[in-house]
Amino acid sequence: MNAASRSGRATIAWVCLGALAACDFGPSGPGTLVGRVSAGALGAVVLEVEGRGIQGFSGRGSTQVYSAALPERPNVHRVILMDSEGGELGFEVRVDDRGMDGPFISVVQAAGADNSMLPSGTVTVRMER
Repeated sequence: MNAASRSGRATIAWVCLGALAACDFGPSGPGTLVGRVSAGALGAVVLEVEGRGIQGFSGRGSTQVYSAALPERPNVHRVILMDSEGGELGFEVRVDDRGMDGPFISVVQAAGADNSMLPSGTVTVRMER
């Protein structure tokens, strides 16, 4: 291998390393994740939220939030979101690290603004960092 090809490979390696160092892997550190739950005229939903470093939950707008950690399942919380007006339910999750994997959310139960039960498959949960 001659000096020119070694020099070229070294240059390519440094360029690749510099490009990788400049990558933004998203937000990190403590903060808040924003969630929205929707399903037509949604009045209430029970969620199971799993993830490390979850500190708490709060409602957005007129959404009320009640939550509790599940003692038998570490890092899992049951969260109830309610809004008497119905519609999209907004909430926030306070976390130790906004760059965390998850949180992983599943719908346990949902009800319309008229208190009728809704199939959990019709409920959509979206999270934003």
